[in-house]
Amino acid sequence: MNRVRKNDIVTESEDARPLESDEEAALEAADVDPDAVREKEYSYRALLEAGVDESVADALRRRFSLPWSYETDGDLDRRSNEVRGLADSEREWIAVSGDEDWQSFEYETEDVDVIPREKPDERPYPKPTPVTAVTGVGPDDAEKLAEAGIVSAERLATINAFEVANALDLDVLHVRTWRHNARELLA
Repeated sequence: MNRVRKNDIVTESEDARPLESDEEAALEAADVDPDAVREKEYSYRALLEAGVDESVADALRRRFSLPWSYETDGDLDRRSNEVRGLADSEREWIAVSGDEDWQSFEYETEDVDVIPREKPDERPYPKPTPVTAVTGVGPDDAEKLAEAGIVSAERLATINAFEVANALDLDVLHVRTWRHNARELLA
């Protein structure tokens, strides 16, 4: 008998595990070599097909970690139901892995319901007041103010009159008057 020493504990190796007398008798009656079972040359299904009793074949399968079967017969759905100890998700995976499509990365997806949003009738903020709405600012003056980025009465009401007058080469009194009129318009 082969013995393996692990951490000072003597254990029998799997190859040397003795068969029970009833197991040996069942294997001999089915004309199955006991050493071939130890070397995993038989599957559980092969033992059953050879005529070994189901309870003996099951005990040998567990003891020697024999495969369930060497052939799937293409019926993985049946096999997934016969193998004990599987969770539902594992059974489903085994059942669908019977054809080549299980490896594809295409998944069934549901269409997402799109909830239409209503567009607001008005802007969330008021439209800017044109600079030409300010008293004293004509179209030519509006073009000149646009060069400095002043295109609305709101912007005109917040400018530094002296800086704008210098930048645009305008009379500072005119720019102050426009700024005052823009503030009056917006108030």
